[in-house]
Amino acid sequence: MVNAKVSRYLPYGDWRPLQARIADFIYDKLGEGRGIIVEAPTGVGKTAAALAAALAYSEGEPVKIVYMIRTNNQAAVPMREISRLFKIKGVFIPYVLIRNRARMCCISSTSRLPYRDFLMECNYLKRTGQCSYHVKLRESGVDGSLFMDTVAGLESPADYVKSVCKLGVCPYDASRMLIGNAKVVVLSYYYLFSLNAPEVVNLDLKSSILIIDEAHNLPYAILDLNTQYLTESMVKAATSDVRKFVEDINIKAGALRALASLRALFKDLIADLGEQSEKRIDSSKVLEYFNDVEYLDEALDEVLMAKRSRGILLAGSALSDIIDFYRSIIKMPKDKALFLSMSSEGRAVVSRLMDPSVAASVVMNNAYGFIAMSGTMPPTRLFTSLLGVNVKVSELRIGLMEYIKPSNVKAAIYGEVTTKYTERDEEQYGRIAQTLMDIYDVVRHSVLAVFPSYDTLKATRKYIRRDVDLVVEIGTTTIDEVLASMKVNPHKLILAVAGGKLVEGIEFRLNDVNYIDVVAIVGVPYP
Repeated sequence: MVNAKVSRYLPYGDWRPLQARIADFIYDKLGEGRGIIVEAPTGVGKTAAALAAALAYSEGEPVKIVYMIRTNNQAAVPMREISRLFKIKGVFIPYVLIRNRARMCCISSTSRLPYRDFLMECNYLKRTGQCSYHVKLRESGVDGSLFMDTVAGLESPADYVKSVCKLGVCPYDASRMLIGNAKVVVLSYYYLFSLNAPEVVNLDLKSSILIIDEAHNLPYAILDLNTQYLTESMVKAATSDVRKFVEDINIKAGALRALASLRALFKDLIADLGEQSEKRIDSSKVLEYFNDVEYLDEALDEVLMAKRSRGILLAGSALSDIIDFYRSIIKMPKDKALFLSMSSEGRAVVSRLMDPSVAASVVMNNAYGFIAMSGTMPPTRLFTSLLGVNVKVSELRIGLMEYIKPSNVKAAIYGEVTTKYTERDEEQYGRIAQTLMDIYDVVRHSVLAVFPSYDTLKATRKYIRRDVDLVVEIGTTTIDEVLASMKVNPHKLILAVAGGKLVEGIEFRLNDVNYIDVVAIVGVPYP
C-alpha cells in the first residue's frame, strides 16, 4: 500500500504495481540515507514515482527537488508529469526550467550562434539596451505568481520558452530569479557538473534532492561536458575571419602570427601520431605554439563588431573557441590531459577530464540526497566509485522480466549486414539502408533506427529512397519537432545515434499511443 502522501502526487488514477514499489522505496529511503539508486525497465514509470515520492517527502522538510537532465529533449519528461498532476488532480507544483541560455532565448537569430559567441552577443544586446526582454526584466522584475501560472500545464521546453517570451521577459534570467519560488527545478547537468561553466545557478545543494534520470550515462556525460577541442578547421576559419574583418594593422598582423603558429602546431605535432589515431601529449608542448595570444582577443572584438555592423546574422567566430581552449590549458588541473587526435572530423588537440569524480563528488556528497535512475544502471560499487560518492547508498533493482513477458517482445537478428569497422564500405551501407527500408515498407507506424555513430548514420542515409519519410537526428533536433512531424504522418524512418537526443529518456507517444513499431539496432554502440 503506497503512502497516502505519496499518492497525492501521482498524476494518474492508479499506481502500476512496480511503480508503486519504486515510489514506496524512494520515500522510505530518503529519510534513511543520502543516496538512492533505482534500476527499472523503461516504461515502468520511474519519473512519476520519483517525483511523487520526493514531493511527498519534501512536505516535512525544507528541501527543493532538482530534476537533472542531460539533453534538452529530456526536459519534457518531468514537465509532462508536473503538467498532468496539475491538469488531472489540480495539484499545483511551482517549477522553473533552466537549460542552455541560447535555447531559452526569445531572439531566434542569436540562439543559433556557437555558445560562447551567443553569450557575447547576449551581453552586448543587454549592455546596449537592445534586448527588450532584458530591459523589461531589469526595470520591472517579474511577477512570480503570474510566471508560475503561465508555465503551469505546459509539457514541452519549447512551449515554456514561448509562453514566458509572451510575458515580455527573458525566460532564462526570469527562471533563475525565481528559483527560490520553485518547488522543482528542471536543470541541465551542465550547471552542476561542468568545471568551466561560464554561468552558475543559485542552488543550495544541502537542501536539494537531486533526481538524475538516465544516470547510467552520468560518468560519461561529465567527461564529455569537460572535454574541449582545438581543431585545425577552427584555426582556418579564424584566419579567414581575421583577414576579412580586422582593419587595425597591428592587431591583424599579431593575430595572423598567432594563428600561423597554431597551424604549425598541427603540422609538427600531428606528424608524431604515425599510425595511431590518438596520443597523449604534455601541455607544455602545446603551449609553445600559443604566441601573441593577446592579439586574438582584440581581433575577436573587431571581427564581431565588423560582422554586426554589416548586418551579418549568426555573427560568431572560431576565434572565441581558440581563446577558450587556451584559457582552459594554461590553468589545466592535474585531472585533465591533452591528446593529439586524428579522426574523420580532421586533426585536433583534445583536452579531457580523466576522472569524473573531480566534478561529481562535491555535488553528490553535498546534496541533501540524490536519486539516480536508469533502465541499465551499472553495479552500485562501480557507479559510486566513478563519481566519488562516499555517502550511504540504498538500491532497488527491478529486472526486465519482472515487467515484460518474453512473449511480448519479438527480436530478430539479421546477419547479412554488419558495422564491423574492417567491413564498412559503400556496398555495406547500401545493404543496411535496404534492410531498413524493407522494415519501413511493412510497418504501419515508425521505425527507429539506432546507429553506433554519426559517421555510420550519414554513410547509410544517402542510400535511403526519396519517397521514405525520413527524420535524421542532427545537433538541433528536438523531440517536439519530431512529434509534431509524426502528427502529420506517423509513418517515418527515424535515424538516430546511440546515446543521442532521440534515444534515451524520451518517448514517441501521441495521445498515449506509442508510434514506434520497430526499433532497429544497427550494429553495437561503443562504449
